[in-house]
Amino acid sequence: MTIIKIKEMLETLLQYEDSEITHTICIENNTFSLSYSKELKNFQVKNVETGYIEHFPDVETTSVALYRIISIVEEVTD
Repeated sequence: MTIIKIKEMLETLLQYEDSEITHTICIENNTFSLSYSKELKNFQVKNVETGYIEHFPDVETTSVALYRIISIVEEVTD
């Protein structure tokens, strides 16, 4: 997944901040959920297997973090 596609996903979450939207990203044996919290005003990336949640304040920071997560997981599984 390109960083441009990730940013588009994040912009969509912001555009519909009054709705509850969760993207699920599955890479090999790893699953992550991505959502936006209007109350907390941040993006949340959750590792579904471990339950660990990271919070990010904006599109730029979140897109870089997600891109790194996806790249690392793909490298490890290749």
